[in-house]
Order: sequence, then structure tokens, then C-alpha cells
Amino acid sequence: MEKNISFPKGFMWGNTFSSYQIEKVNNKTNWDLWQEKGHIKDGSNLSILNNININLFNEILKISKDLHLNSLSFSLEWAKIIPEMNFINYKKLESYKNFILNLKKSNIEPIVILNYYTLPIWFEERGGFNREENLKFFTDYVDIILNYIGNIVDYYITFFEPGKFIKNSIENIYPSKNIEKKDYIIKKLYDLHKETYVMIKKKNKFSKISLAKNIAYDEIDFRKYNLLKYMDFISISYDGDYNFDSSKPLQKDDIGKSINPDVLLDSLLKLKHFDKPILILSTGIADENDIYRSTFLIKTLTNLHKALEKKIKILGFHHKTIFDLFEWEYGFSAKYGLYEFDYENIKFHIRSSGKIYANIVQNNGILSYLEKYTQ
Repeated sequence: MEKNISFPKGFMWGNTFSSYQIEKVNNKTNWDLWQEKGHIKDGSNLSILNNININLFNEILKISKDLHLNSLSFSLEWAKIIPEMNFINYKKLESYKNFILNLKKSNIEPIVILNYYTLPIWFEERGGFNREENLKFFTDYVDIILNYIGNIVDYYITFFEPGKFIKNSIENIYPSKNIEKKDYIIKKLYDLHKETYVMIKKKNKFSKISLAKNIAYDEIDFRKYNLLKYMDFISISYDGDYNFDSSKPLQKDDIGKSINPDVLLDSLLKLKHFDKPILILSTGIADENDIYRSTFLIKTLTNLHKALEKKIKILGFHHKTIFDLFEWEYGFSAKYGLYEFDYENIKFHIRSSGKIYANIVQNNGILSYLEKYTQ
């Protein structure tokens, strides 16, 4: 069939998730306590995973192959690796390493996220990022990871959506109780990113490193503190809401966020002058009935192609998410998945949008018959 839009050879097609979203609760993470205190909007709790007798990493690998993905962005869980101060869970490190090796055997490029919202309880109890003397705990954690996987991973994200993490922590939406001075914390995360960048490069000089910004949050500015010098590529994400002029009324997703497939193009045009490759991570909408996701997806990818035509360097696109997951303050009520996940019966059902995404990935382009979704 005729292709309406083609993407460059080697374009990175994938999905983004946090390991915390698919692992059993160990009551060592600040989000574990947050759920127990009733801060999740739908009252759900990730502890339901403790009753599931399948390895969700294996399921993600299987589904990723079914979708023909060639890359996957995911986090490692600090509080699972170091659940107590000065105690390292080598069994957990080995399981992460095996997952990465299995991805590589399947020709799926791993993009490792070092921090994705969650913090160990012991780290929080000592003041978290708010105290200068605690910053070494993060670099110690990074050093442990690099000793295990530094020679098999080529792509890293140091902090995932730190602007969103900081803003939501201050507003008591996220559990971190040590985010008091916003500008101070942002500066410390910039410093940690730069230090981590140097550490990774010493381990593997060919590695590519970035920090991921959700474009709906203004807290992170790539231009400050010489940050771009320590970024091999720019990484951005989008899951709704954005200050953007539009003559058309905006669609709302299941959790009330405004969604607009044009905002990524607007952001990409603003980022062009940095002359850095750009990777789109964790971009999707909450749509349980799968009414709008296909249209959002195709319009978004059409806009990415427009950016490519304007000579903007785009490395790839990672959808949010591969199947329905625990979505932080929204619990299980926000359905972002290309697959529906029936937690009770442990069954996965591909949505229509999942089939369309697989088609796009397999063809490395959008076939002409899908144009109807852009009308």
C-alpha cells in the first residue's frame, strides 16, 4: 500500500514506562507510603501487583516485539536497588541487567531512565535533594548502576520530567516532602545531571545522555547553567495541557486534560535553534474507550514529519504507554495504554490504536488509508 508519510531509516519507535509502575511494592519507596495515606484520586493501590504471578517485564518484552518496536525507554527503581541505606540488592540489579540483555537480543535499544519521580524512603527521611550532603547518595546509586550495565547501555535519561516532579511535589500532588525551595532544587538537579553525564561518559564515551522535559511544565530551562553542553540530545514529552493558542476548541481526555496534537510541533520549532537531535518520550492521552487516541497519535506523528521537513533532527517517538499502568496521582483510572490490561484476570487486549501504532512502526511510516484520522 502507498505510504503518505515516511520516517527516516533508524527512526526510534518505542514506549516509555517506569519500573515502579510494573513491580511489586516493597514499602521502601516514598510513593508506597503516599498510596497508603490515601493520596491517590481513585483510591487504588499498586499493591495489587503483589498478587500477580507473572513477570511484567517479560510481558513488556513480548508486546514490544509484537508491536515491532526497536527501542524502549524505562526507569530503574532506586529504592529497589538500594532499599536501605548502605544495602545493595544485587538480585534486583541482575534482573534489570537481564531485561536489558533480552531487549538487545531482540534488537530493541534500551534507553535507561535513572530517576522517574520516585525516591527511597531512607533518602527522603534524610532531607532528600534539599540537603547538599545528600546529593552524593544519588551519584553513588548511579555508580552502582554503571558498574552493572554501563558497558551494555548506550542511551540514558538522568531525570525524567523533573519540572513536573518539582511542581507536583510543591503542590502536594506528589509525595516528596523535601521540595521547598524550587530554584534551589532545580539548580541541584542540573548539577547532578552534569555530574552524572561525566560519570557515564567515563564509563562509555559513546553513550548518549539527556534529561527529559514535559513541555507542559516551564520549570526546566535547557538554556540555563550551561545545561546543553551536557546533553547529547534533547528529550521532551507531552501528555496533555499546554499554553498554546488554538482557534479550535480543544479535546479533553478522560482525566480532564486538554489535548492538542499541534503542541509538539510548536515546541520542536522553538527547540530547532539549539541544533540538537530530539527524542520524543512518553507522549499519549488518557482514553479508556480508545475514541481519540488513534487520531491524536496520527496527527502528532504527522506534525513530527512536518518538523523533519523543516530540518529539525528527530531521533524517534515513544508512546505513553504500552499497556494500562498505575498512573501516579490518578491511580489506575487514567488509561494510556495501547493495550488494555485486565489486572484481575491477567489478560492483555490490544486496542485499535495499538494495531494502528504497530502498523506505523512496521512500515516506518503512515499509510495513505490512515489519512482519515487527520481530518
